[in-house]
Amino acid sequence: MSVLAVKDLAFSYGTHRIFSNVTFSVEAGQIFCLVGPNGCGKTTLAHCILSHLKPEKGTVFVQGRDIAEYAPRQLAEQIAYVPQNHTRSFPYRTLDVVAMGRTRMQKLMKPGMSHQDEALHYMEQLGIGHLAQTEYTTLSGGELQMVLLARALTQQSNILVMDEPAAHLDIKRTQDVLLVLTKLAKEQGKTVLLSTHDFNHPLLFEDEGADVKMALMEKGKISEIGTPVELLSSGLIHDIYNIQSKVLTLSADKPRHYLAAWNEEVE
Repeated sequence: MSVLAVKDLAFSYGTHRIFSNVTFSVEAGQIFCLVGPNGCGKTTLAHCILSHLKPEKGTVFVQGRDIAEYAPRQLAEQIAYVPQNHTRSFPYRTLDVVAMGRTRMQKLMKPGMSHQDEALHYMEQLGIGHLAQTEYTTLSGGELQMVLLARALTQQSNILVMDEPAAHLDIKRTQDVLLVLTKLAKEQGKTVLLSTHDFNHPLLFEDEGADVKMALMEKGKISEIGTPVELLSSGLIHDIYNIQSKVLTLSADKPRHYLAAWNEEVE
């Protein structure tokens, strides 16, 4: 049984159809990467999976159960979410923001010492332990993104949904996050669903030995699902983006794959 399954999902804003007939499944310990042009529906699809939006057709199953049957706290036990954008309203201590990931386990109250210890553990794992006492309204965009990831990990849910997780990160932080996600999937069986515009992210997961699938989303549908090297070598990038591309292999202790892409010259 798949940990997460989407079957025949469709969604529209009024008369504007965003996507239709979207079907895929994600297994335990798998990293599933949604890629596609701006406006193709990746973020809206994520919000349907999170039950933030109600699809007009189709069903999302978590652990074989329709998400409509889950109470909010039950769904939070299964899915944690890292948004691309976050509005900071109050100058909470960063450690307390991360510890809020444990609120699914308790009534609304100040996090206890054990929860703060867990929060600090994940902050240190992501290299942001030094920010624990900092007011989170003063953080940079990249630092905030790492804090939101630490909060999601503190939630200790089975599935991690991430919308452009590296959007505000520098190259070092991006590598750190991708390697942490790989480790979570391989060693803890965490299921990760993420959207990204960077095709080198799924390639890194594959090079690191993760069980990774990539889904190409375009024009309101998922056109192909496969492994990153397989799909990126197939010519589909040209069909979708009208650009030239090539998967390059760098020989080192183990092969590393990178996608080089360039616009076609127009005479």
